[in-house]
Parts: sequence; C-alpha cells; structure tokens
Amino acid sequence: MKQKELSVWLRAVLAVGAAFILFLSLLVVPKLGQHAILDYPELEYMYLPCLIFFWITAAIVLVFLALVWKIAIEIGRDNSFCHENAKRLRTCSHLALADVILYLIAGCVFGAMNLLHPALIIAGVIICSIGAAVAVCCAALSHLTRKAADMQAENDLTV
Repeated sequence: MKQKELSVWLRAVLAVGAAFILFLSLLVVPKLGQHAILDYPELEYMYLPCLIFFWITAAIVLVFLALVWKIAIEIGRDNSFCHENAKRLRTCSHLALADVILYLIAGCVFGAMNLLHPALIIAGVIICSIGAAVAVCCAALSHLTRKAADMQAENDLTV
C-alpha cells in the first residue's frame, strides 16, 4: 500500500469514527438518558450532568481524531516522521489519559452516590483499559517518531 492510499484509508476510517461519535453524542446517548428517566424518575437530576460528562469525553475523542487526521495528511505527503507528528502523538497520549482519568473520577463519584450499577463498572473498566492502552501506544509512537525524525534530519544534513 502506497503512502497516499494509506492516508486516504486512514482518513476514511477517521471520518466514519467521527460520524459515529457525533451520532452517539447527539442522538443515541440523549435518547438512552430520556428512557432511563422514564424508568427511574428519581434519577432525573443526573440526566444533564451525565450528558454533559459524555459530551466532554466525546469532545476529547473528536480532538484526538482531528490530530490523527493531521498525522494521516502528513503520511500522504510522505512526511510520516516529522517532529509535528511526534508532538501530535504526544498530545493524543495526553488526551487518551485525560479521558481515562475523567472516567475514573466519574466512577468514584457514582460509587460515592451509591449509583454504580454492575454494567457501569464493566463499561468503565473496558473504556479505561482501552484508553490506557491507547495512551501508552501513542506515547511509544511519539517517542519512536521523534527519534526517526531526528535520524532523518541528521541524515539530510550529511547528504
């Protein structure tokens, strides 16, 4: 697969991912919350804070996807190993870690309010595990990309 083709595929996957996040954030999650309120009217006070929390975490994911989009553009330009991509990957690592921390805080808050359902615990563990793995992978890729960019710059100077 050529650089341009890889870039196009990455951007297509990112566009689908962003559309899915927007679909979840704007349609699915609010509807699920409204249905939950019908079943548990005593939890109506939690609807808006939970929705805002989900929107914040979704915004973090969208920023993450936007940074990866910029990386995909650089890949298409045959400039994969540049310092900008290393910085973007480092920022992606921080964003993924921020999402994990937010979900851990939300789990603690729900636990303190005695609202922690087993399904929420399972979902939280899955989300935090994936987020931690993404954070570690992005940090490692950032390090490797920075080293490759340094080697490429050094190689360009010797030629």
